[in-house]
Amino acid sequence: MNNPEGSLTSLGAAGLRAAHQLLDGEPKLFSDPVILRLLDPGHIEEIKARASQFQHPETLRLRSRIALRSRYAEDRLMLAYARGVRQYLLLGAGLDTFAWRQPEGLDELKIFEADHPATQEQKRQRLSRAGLSVPANCQIVAINFETETLEEALRKSSFDFHAPCFISWLGVTVYLSKDAVDTVFRFVSTLPKGSELVFTFAQERLAGSMNYTAARAAGAGEPWVTYFRPEDLSRRLYELGFSAVHFLEPEEARKTYYINRHDGLTSPSLASIASAIV
Repeated sequence: MNNPEGSLTSLGAAGLRAAHQLLDGEPKLFSDPVILRLLDPGHIEEIKARASQFQHPETLRLRSRIALRSRYAEDRLMLAYARGVRQYLLLGAGLDTFAWRQPEGLDELKIFEADHPATQEQKRQRLSRAGLSVPANCQIVAINFETETLEEALRKSSFDFHAPCFISWLGVTVYLSKDAVDTVFRFVSTLPKGSELVFTFAQERLAGSMNYTAARAAGAGEPWVTYFRPEDLSRRLYELGFSAVHFLEPEEARKTYYINRHDGLTSPSLASIASAIV
């Protein structure tokens, strides 16, 4: 079957995070019980009914990458909080659920979810149906990355430009122009020392290939347009003034997150997640 997710394709990463909760072994690579409340009951039943199709090798690999990127970002967030960072900005938040499952010990954290207004409205509707409200420490920030700068959007919120911030930017850069991506990099580089950006990217060697994930996105009407070489990314980030740049390499991911897993989830074959500290 070319598209094991069927009608779940439109839910993107959220549908695969839900499948991870329902189908994969314990401990979860990434625990997200709230996503099961945001999806329609029909989607949940579809995942259960088509469990064998979700074991398709390409779907397993994609599901693993989706879970890994969220786990890695939130692990880095915890380290940032420990060193004094008290702001968390999610760029392209989508159906991310961190604000609704905040772990203990982050009492001073302020959360800012930035995304396209249409996406935010869909999320509000799902939250309402699930009986969930936006937490007091979370603000919704509307932005169109291609027409508005991140700084302009954040000026409309209570974001503190004089305090360090942790930023997660997952599953977004592939859909933007390189100029739009660079604009975000430049903005983050102006934030106070200790700020950190965790983001995903597609390696240039995948451009023009029959990559399953890229083909899946194109089939949904959202083709990948931007690719990078890690060495070019690293050089650019250091040019902008970042003090440390780290790529989560496959072997590091395997040793950190995949030891003793028996559910078919495997570490990625290429680095696609990076951390940059101001």
